[in-house]
Amino acid sequence: MTKITQSFIFAAGRGERMRPLTDSIPKPLVKIKNKAIIDYTIEKLDQISSIKKIIINGFYLAEQLETHIKKLNNPKIIFSREVEKIETGGGLVFAKKKFDPTEPLLTINGDVLWQDVGAISDIELLCNAWDASACDILLGLKKTTDYFGYEGNIHGGGDFNLHGDQLFRFPDCAMSHVFVGLQIINPKILERAPEKCFSMSHFYKSAVGEGGLVHRIKGVELAGKYFHIGTVDAVASLTSQNF
Repeated sequence: MTKITQSFIFAAGRGERMRPLTDSIPKPLVKIKNKAIIDYTIEKLDQISSIKKIIINGFYLAEQLETHIKKLNNPKIIFSREVEKIETGGGLVFAKKKFDPTEPLLTINGDVLWQDVGAISDIELLCNAWDASACDILLGLKKTTDYFGYEGNIHGGGDFNLHGDQLFRFPDCAMSHVFVGLQIINPKILERAPEKCFSMSHFYKSAVGEGGLVHRIKGVELAGKYFHIGTVDAVASLTSQNF
């Protein structure tokens, strides 16, 4: 397994689709079975002994998030407080002095929730598949049919087609697999940041070549059970699930 030593949790977003829940609380602090969503992720990261640094960014209701993190008293955590909305890619650029740009960086969306299944965790599975000589981004994927609560993108399907570890992306087309929010990146890609405020999806879209093949970005199908938390009703539906 590639020893990933640093991680980043995206937790700055507004969570528009979760209103009114997120009118008064940042989405990563929404509780599922009496525990904040982000705490499930932090616990999983703590189980990976090689990870020594967990950077968490915040913008929307950042005071609440920072207070929550301080109460965890976890020496691995570093908070990156943003002063304006800069999206996921911009958040990494803003925090670039907080991680080693020469080492791979594991990033996890602050609202992703999953239950590991099998002998190893999905974080370990992703790390095992990382090959810096073959790609700059490795995405964790699930089949759209296996993503609990997922209703599809604007075209009714997923984000990519997956063949082996190769990704294919086609415009205006429903695809078989969806990105669930776990990835490993080579931080050097941030040197190609298009602007101050940008989403990481910029890299996925700009890497699409002839025949829909996505260059220097690969995928791995994760083994765990993933839950799409897009609405207030979705939160309520998770009370009977195990995590």
